[in-house]
Amino acid sequence: MGTADTITPDRVALDGGDDADEGGENVLVLADSMSRDADEHCAAQLGSADAAPAPNLLLVSLDDTPDSRFDAVVRRGPGRPANVAVVCADETRGAAAARQTGASGVDPGPWTATVSSPADLTGLGVRIEQVISAWADGPEPVVLCFHSLTTLCQYVDDRAAFRFCHTVTRHLDSVGASSHFHLDPAAVDDRTVATLSALFDRVEDYT
Repeated sequence: MGTADTITPDRVALDGGDDADEGGENVLVLADSMSRDADEHCAAQLGSADAAPAPNLLLVSLDDTPDSRFDAVVRRGPGRPANVAVVCADETRGAAAARQTGASGVDPGPWTATVSSPADLTGLGVRIEQVISAWADGPEPVVLCFHSLTTLCQYVDDRAAFRFCHTVTRHLDSVGASSHFHLDPAAVDDRTVATLSALFDRVEDYT
């Protein structure tokens, strides 16, 4: 893939219209870690309430609990996924749970897997490929939400993060899946943003 185009989206672009249904695109979402607009982008990828077929959704949650990420993506928009799988990290999941003021009580889905730490790139890659490969031959489109590269970059260097994202996005391309990866540009240096941006088809900037 070539150098990504960077755009500054407005609220109209987040309505889950035609772009949300095309699939096969890897997007880097630049946003503050608490950005509501970025979560609306995630929800828009599920399409409308009557979208057919409904997509399969893989949530990679490195800095939220599975329940919190499920709420942010699935409960925010009108669309509903056909299936949900969650990959999270024990180390950050425990810290996120301790910060929660209350439990949502939401079951994120029938398939949840953990790795010990965001630094376990091999484990993360294996879990992601297991889910994507299991869904690849089905009729439903596949959407990956990776939240977030900000946390990943706190555990590994830029080269390792680049190689990991390159491997994952190539696999997603091979099966026609869509993805969006979150990154807070204020939490990393400009070189990291530029390095990772080059891997994606498009960059959406909510900062």
